[in-house]
Amino acid sequence: MSIDVIDVNVFIPQAFGTTVFKMEWHNILETVTRKLKATQGLKRNVKREDELVSYLWTDQTIRTLMSEWLESHYHKKECKSISSAQVFKAIGNMEFQAKEYARSIKSYTECASHAPINSHELSVAIANRSAALFYLNRYDDCLKDIELAIKLNYPKQLHCKIYLRAVQCYLKLGKRDLAEETLSKIHRMINNPDYIAPSMKGSIEKRISEITFTESCEQSDVTNTSDLDKLKSEIIFNENPDFAHASVNIERKFDSEFGRYVITKRHVKKGDILFLEKPVSFVLLNHDSSNYLCQHCNRSNPDVPVPCAGCFNTFYCDAKCLDEAWSSYHRWECPGSQMCLWKEIGLGHLAMKVLLTCTTTMNKFKFNEMQNLLTNFEKLSIEDLTLYGITAIMLTVYLSEYTDFFKINDLDHCLVQKFSDNTFNSNFNIVTDDDKQLYVSSLLLRYILQLICNGHAIITSNTLSNESDASMDQENIVATGIYPSASMMNHSCDPNIISIFVDQYLIVRAAKDIAANEEIFSCYGPHYRYMSRDERQKHLKSHYCFTCKCKPCTVPCILYFLERFSAMKCLRCNGALCNIRNLLYCLDCGDRPRIHYRNEIKLAEKIYESVQESIDSDDIEQALERLKSCLLIRKRVLYKYNTDIMRTLTLIEKIYIAKGQWEESITYLEAKIPAVIERYGPSSVELLNELNNLIDMCIIYLQKQSNTSTDAYKNLLEKTHKYMDQIEELTNFNYGSWNKIYEATKKKRKEIAIL
Repeated sequence: MSIDVIDVNVFIPQAFGTTVFKMEWHNILETVTRKLKATQGLKRNVKREDELVSYLWTDQTIRTLMSEWLESHYHKKECKSISSAQVFKAIGNMEFQAKEYARSIKSYTECASHAPINSHELSVAIANRSAALFYLNRYDDCLKDIELAIKLNYPKQLHCKIYLRAVQCYLKLGKRDLAEETLSKIHRMINNPDYIAPSMKGSIEKRISEITFTESCEQSDVTNTSDLDKLKSEIIFNENPDFAHASVNIERKFDSEFGRYVITKRHVKKGDILFLEKPVSFVLLNHDSSNYLCQHCNRSNPDVPVPCAGCFNTFYCDAKCLDEAWSSYHRWECPGSQMCLWKEIGLGHLAMKVLLTCTTTMNKFKFNEMQNLLTNFEKLSIEDLTLYGITAIMLTVYLSEYTDFFKINDLDHCLVQKFSDNTFNSNFNIVTDDDKQLYVSSLLLRYILQLICNGHAIITSNTLSNESDASMDQENIVATGIYPSASMMNHSCDPNIISIFVDQYLIVRAAKDIAANEEIFSCYGPHYRYMSRDERQKHLKSHYCFTCKCKPCTVPCILYFLERFSAMKCLRCNGALCNIRNLLYCLDCGDRPRIHYRNEIKLAEKIYESVQESIDSDDIEQALERLKSCLLIRKRVLYKYNTDIMRTLTLIEKIYIAKGQWEESITYLEAKIPAVIERYGPSSVELLNELNNLIDMCIIYLQKQSNTSTDAYKNLLEKTHKYMDQIEELTNFNYGSWNKIYEATKKKRKEIAIL
């Protein structure tokens, strides 16, 4: 965890006072570590989590600072209010009356989000939203909101009103039995004065008489692709009885040098599923837009999420997820959300959620999967360990002072007795409140350390990018989770697997054929196609405490892979002539010439920069002329896959697109494909994105041709079908046939079929 340097005058040793209220969490960490250094407290004489936490816990100054910092957040916490909810309800009502149903849905959702728990406004907002959904013919969503409104104590006197709406929904969906069942319920309510006043009975009976049982439409229920059984039915995956969530084709091994690792038991083909795993826990990264994803299952929320009744920016895809989250962890997480803690402490939030999930789970096997992960405690610096220990103490103080976690949980039953190995517990004697808090702090520190070296970035994509390097786009990383079984794989900068996420589920696929008894490698982030060897080594050493010895880090022919794409052209073999430690060296033939193309390279760059002037003055023809001149120079002196050549091709292609000259743009798009394959690989997302851009241009060109009998048309149509085959294959491989991207690919194929 990195921290920012702060002004030394911020910390007041004797009295924290209002200073704490001005500090962000990273400043608090800096303050405490500076104090410990000043008192010679930071020494590497601890060997376990509990020893470090015990040392920090006995420092009353630290605990006081944690309490004051948390109190400052509590005083600034975000509170829901009836008045705010009423404003959004009024807006929603006006939009509904104006028949702007889609807009009213957003307003009613805001109303529900701002309404306090058990308030009238909360249930009414959901009920009103169901009415808007009905008029948009979204009958399944309407029924879900009706059920939720009833659950949220929607006024009994209004039950008949929304149940009549439910009857109509069932009829529209062709579910006559459920419609009749609901209608019977309404008839019972009519005669119950608790539900309806006698004066309203006639009106309700009239509305019932107007219902017709003949109208219906075809609409299937919304499917839940996150359901594990359904997901397993869509893929070929036979689970290993001795290795949870792993394929029968692989197994876990152990030795003293490599620790735990994974190998194949038999030959594995490219595309085979090796792991299918649900996380122990996960947290979303973007707290400001968290309503787009369910915080319990990571499914995409439509425009009708279910908000937490206690805190803002916590949304679920349905009432079931809300209930499961509340009982498992969110009842103790919710105050921290109101206090805006989680966006400040990063991985500490996930550690907290893991603790809460482990506390409430009844699955001891799942519990111990988490406990058995490595921590790298002995390899980390005492400075880093101290930062993580302080975070663990702060989280424990939070649980103690702002939740009932310690009051209602018997730690011996909820945590201690679940361990299959008593090594961790043997260091504790949980008797007093201090003992309990020390135990939880030590466990939180353990989880933080495990997450640092075992956490997974959860990536979601529902559309293809227009950029070839979109796989590196950080916006695709939506959450961080922990997958114990998949964490058994060792790292390689050239992994033989790819990871696909279906909501919260992780699917690990073989990226290539893997022979029997070969090791299966994941990538912990640094990949040789995206990061230089020195950068990779530095990252892996600092984050994971090891020196990588994989092929890209040791084999000479790929040691300088990235340098190829900034290389000059070797006159001897046309290979990649690179500047390695201030010496020119061809990576392909080994030639070491003295010649250098500095003048030509500078001239080409000068011409390239002048292109913008031509574009700004609307002289597109001059821009093209200059670009083509630049391209000729660069092709003459630079390695054929040099990034500067690709940049030049891309700009020419974009100018032709702007001019509507599709055939020319296709030519330059095609010219980039070999370089994309060389840089990112023949099965890469980058190639898929480039081919997708190419085929879009092909479709536009073909659609605009009035004469479909020319050889040019027929040749391009044939190539378009071949590109489409590649796209479909790459989409299935990288995202799976269950992804929306694959559905879009199928639609595009149909579009081509009618050309």
